[in-house]
Amino acid sequence: MEPLVEIKNLSIRFPEGNSTFEAVKGISFSIGKGEIVGVVGESGSGKSMSALALMGLLPKDAEIASGSLCFQGEDLVTMKPEKRRQLCGSKMAMVFQEPMTSLNPVLKIERQVGESLRIHTKLGNAEIHERVVQALSEVGLPDPEGLCGKYPHELSGGMRQRAALIRTLALKPDLLLLDEPFSALDYQTRLNVSDDIGKILKSSGKPAILVTHDISEAISMADRVLVLSARPATVQKVVDIHLTLENRTPLSSRNAPDFKKYFNLIWKELNENA
Repeated sequence: MEPLVEIKNLSIRFPEGNSTFEAVKGISFSIGKGEIVGVVGESGSGKSMSALALMGLLPKDAEIASGSLCFQGEDLVTMKPEKRRQLCGSKMAMVFQEPMTSLNPVLKIERQVGESLRIHTKLGNAEIHERVVQALSEVGLPDPEGLCGKYPHELSGGMRQRAALIRTLALKPDLLLLDEPFSALDYQTRLNVSDDIGKILKSSGKPAILVTHDISEAISMADRVLVLSARPATVQKVVDIHLTLENRTPLSSRNAPDFKKYFNLIWKELNENA
């Protein structure tokens, strides 16, 4: 079966004075349907670059020096810009570290979460409202009816991140990219939100790339973890996660008997290549 995403020998470089430096060097990996792939590396290692490259969101001075970015069998690097914009806008979606990046501060939550339903369905306002309330409830948000009438700044960080995810999933993307989505949250909220989001991804069969500096987060949510070296980032090791656990969730994964084994393996790999 052809993978949903296949990245081959991707290298990304930036200008530096009269020369250039490589932020990413020869990265290769693939993602199958329903698979969650974690990407871990030290700060500044370039671990977000592959996700940004897929979305066409690299900084203006960045250049893809070599390699291919194939999505559903088509190379995004050689694709015409207009077609790529359409594909990235409809087939892929990204959740950022700060949810206010993807939420409009002047629109109420119901309007933002229900936007895609208004555009792509013939549902009336009452039916859209009902679906939005249900979606907010499914990610563990209290009083979803009341939240519909609130603005993003009136919600806590955890509530905003859940709302941002629901808004993103409402677009029904084939691939979700999560770039340090929980790092702005306090520890307890982070655990709860990652657990909710992980359950939603698994129940919906939604494939995702999770970029994080948190080893425990990667192990608890991902099926496979890519360990990146220091800059220029290369894939140092690929760790398949097979926890001895029934009905695995992100939160329960942390108590699995072999969780520590995976943590120590990835920790050692990161330290050896720092």
